[in-house]
Formats: sequence, C-alpha cells, structure tokens
Amino acid sequence: MKHPNDFIRVGAVTLPYSINGRGWRTPNNIIIRNPFKAQRYAEELNTALKRVTEKAS
Repeated sequence: MKHPNDFIRVGAVTLPYSINGRGWRTPNNIIIRNPFKAQRYAEELNTALKRVTEKAS
C-alpha cells in the first residue's frame, strides 16, 4: 500500500477501498475504516482460504 486509499492485497485476497464508505470493503460488504484491522482481516481471510484449498486437494 503506497497511498492511504489503495486496495489491500494479501495473497489471493484483495480488499478494495470504498470512497463512499471511506474504508475497505470485505467480501460480506462490511466497511473497515482502520487500515490495521483491514490488513489483519485480509491476512485471516487468506489463511482460511489456504486451508480450504489445501483440504480440497
């Protein structure tokens, strides 16, 4: 993230920045305004996604 309103990317997960909501939009349409919390959420989501894909393989 080079600018405060960039998308947050962690592995296969991308949280887009919502200009109207002034925060990052999660897959279940919740807006997280704190960038540290949004980063942590993306990391947890990426870890869960990895577990599901590894389990399916």
